[in-house]
Amino acid sequence: MRTIKTLADVRCLREAQAFSPSFQAYLEEEFDGLKEAFDFDGLDEEFALDHYGFMVVLEKGDNLRDMSAVGLRREDEGLLGSLPEFVEKVERHDESWYKVVVIYTNEYAMAFYVPLEVVAKDKEILNWLEEHVE
Repeated sequence: MRTIKTLADVRCLREAQAFSPSFQAYLEEEFDGLKEAFDFDGLDEEFALDHYGFMVVLEKGDNLRDMSAVGLRREDEGLLGSLPEFVEKVERHDESWYKVVVIYTNEYAMAFYVPLEVVAKDKEILNWLEEHVE
């Protein structure tokens, strides 16, 4: 599980080549979109998602049924027990991933990014995602 809260996090992932170029570009677009949505006027390096809810990229081996580290408890079935505001399936350059937005409070929401390859073998999670896609 990778978290993105600042521009430094975005840059670190790019430099590490942690994801494919198209997925990395998408994550950068998402971060820029959030910065714009929150009408941030300061230096790019000063913008942080800490107070709004941050971006979480799920990776192979992450347990989507126990995401206590980001507030989705095992007792509540983790991501599967959440009530997402929306789920979007994104397809680019022969790759697919899901964006799942979960609202925690009126002022705090988390965006989870789930590459298809992470859940392809788990039919229950894949079905849950597909059922919630808008």
